[in-house]
Amino acid sequence: MRCFLLIIAGLLFAAGCGENAPETADNETDTGQTEVRTLVKIDSIGVELGDSTLVFGAIEGMVTGPDGNIAVLDRAACCIKIFTTEGDFVRQISRRGNGPGELISTGFLAITGNGTLILAGDGSETVGVHSFDYFTGSWTGSETSYGAPPTCLEGASGATYMRKSLEMDPTSDEPVAIARITLNEIGREEPLVLFQETRIPLNLENMGEVVSLVWFGYDLACDFSGRFYVAPRSTQEAVVYAYDAAGEELFTIVPDGEPTLRSLEELETERLVLAAKATAMDSAEIIPSLQPDPYKPMIRGLEVDAEGNLWVLAGGPAQPTFQVFDRTGCYLYTAVLQGEVPDGHSWNFNFSGGNILAYAEDPALGFQKLYVLALE
Repeated sequence: MRCFLLIIAGLLFAAGCGENAPETADNETDTGQTEVRTLVKIDSIGVELGDSTLVFGAIEGMVTGPDGNIAVLDRAACCIKIFTTEGDFVRQISRRGNGPGELISTGFLAITGNGTLILAGDGSETVGVHSFDYFTGSWTGSETSYGAPPTCLEGASGATYMRKSLEMDPTSDEPVAIARITLNEIGREEPLVLFQETRIPLNLENMGEVVSLVWFGYDLACDFSGRFYVAPRSTQEAVVYAYDAAGEELFTIVPDGEPTLRSLEELETERLVLAAKATAMDSAEIIPSLQPDPYKPMIRGLEVDAEGNLWVLAGGPAQPTFQVFDRTGCYLYTAVLQGEVPDGHSWNFNFSGGNILAYAEDPALGFQKLYVLALE
């Protein structure tokens, strides 16, 4: 049942986002005058063999804590590891198990404004959202999701967080799921704000699409000052919707870009990533049937930096490339990760707490490392 619910969760995010935006931001760029800035690697954490505290089984998220240290969610080890930015191990939070504060399967690490680490998954006899105090590492509770656990979390101010969730429509004769993107508060069952709600007919025949949508249906971002962003991972459309803390749509951003076919190498990489996600869903039996979408998503990531600027990660270039916009949706510049990055199309990023963090899901090195980046 858990696997079935997770598969349905993925289908929810096939639909597009909101309609009739109040305003479209003036973000058209002149490629002849575009300012291009560079992201560079300044440090890394992780080894292939040796000190077990520095070996990652499967990174599934990372955030910066209030003290500037880095929290890394290791799905394979069912724990969160805390490091300094220089790579020194500080402490571990949680472990594998189903007792109080223990975890079985995890994903989508986030940190709220009051310093609470939250993640989605199974553990502590609960399928839902699990909370830990960042400073002490103590488990502060788990909240049941009635259905599948949310498939994305983004920390917001105080004890609030942005999430995606779903439920089945009991009134429909055909299988229909309802996807909601909301602002929630730890310890409160009902959402504070509804940003979007979408009804999606279910189709379980395309398992590659199903697994992909479980993990990648939408990209979300927010900050601690009341800006919230939503972008669908569409292969044909690039659009970002901006909301205020009351859920009112402020404007839309339409980044530059064209639909882009994956190369044979990129298709194989995507298949391996989907296979890893299917395994995490306890659905390894569907791996032989997984077929990735031949096109790349137009947008594959959103981040908000320390200045409140929105970074939109383009899905087309293999070299990680961001278009950066200010809080009103106006284009500022383009940022590109320096050097050859053969695994760049599988990179994930996090900009919380002033650090720029990244890792590759399919690393060319053969093992995962966490990178600390800086903007030149």
